Amino acid sequence: MASATTFSELQAVRQAAIRAIAYADVFDYPLDAAQVRRYLHGVAATGAATTRALEQSTGPGGPLVHHEGFYALRGREHLVQERRRRAGHATRLWPVAVWYGRLIAKLPFVRMVAVTGSLAWDNVNADGDIDYLVVTEPDRLWVCRWMIAVLTETVRLGGVPLCPNYVISERALTLTDRNLYTAYELAQMKPIAGYETYRQVREVNSWVQTFLPNTPPLEPSPEERWPAHAGMGTQLVRAARLLEPVLRTKVGAALERLEMRYRIRKWTRHEANGTETEYGLDCCKAHTSAHKAKILVAFAERVHRLETGE
Repeated sequence: MASATTFSELQAVRQAAIRAIAYADVFDYPLDAAQVRRYLHGVAATGAATTRALEQSTGPGGPLVHHEGFYALRGREHLVQERRRRAGHATRLWPVAVWYGRLIAKLPFVRMVAVTGSLAWDNVNADGDIDYLVVTEPDRLWVCRWMIAVLTETVRLGGVPLCPNYVISERALTLTDRNLYTAYELAQMKPIAGYETYRQVREVNSWVQTFLPNTPPLEPSPEERWPAHAGMGTQLVRAARLLEPVLRTKVGAALERLEMRYRIRKWTRHEANGTETEYGLDCCKAHTSAHKAKILVAFAERVHRLETGE
């Protein structure tokens, strides 16, 4: 949409803006004007059109409020201070996330590491985890995941909350779970290493633009953005690199099959119904809390209240 000049166009942008703010409200996260435009739901619009829609929505009796440079649902303006508090935690956590993301990227068979979840939004609590999406070489995903787990458990002893809970191989870059939640996850993830693989992930998942047409197709590479952070785990990575020639042999292939079967059998035996896990040759998605479903339900409830006035 080049401009929103008609009443119907303006109303479409207004609804898209309200929904973007309602979705962010699920995470207690007000948006600034640029973010509202970036995350308009299903509508492409200019900054001017978004501004007009926001002005209309923050007027007397409108569903939104503009407070200290941020937009929130009316009555939720106190979240501006919460956003700033969490942004402070994120600022301290990002150098750690980049350091360990790069360390994971040095393990055998890793092709991409990206930060996802609350840290990607700069919306993390003091005790929040660092969520990673990791892409691996095909046919070594489970061996690679095991090495990542050893590193993760080791650095957790030092208080570093790594959570690489989504690992896929290069054969599984096109995601079949196509919904608003997944679109946000892909649109906001921040690549730490393996930028060309990240580019492929975004290109083969161009369906994201259907949900969020104003989001840029790629995030800039952040590899030079933060200084290195001294931490644990370097020796483990060096040891893993020494094992790589062995892991590329038939021995490694056998270990891959054994680890995959063992982990899937173990995890699925203890998981309750309603999880969002996915395990297979090319995917290990250990999302056991049904987080996506809870978020989408909470968002739908907010939209219902806004549209019905209940």
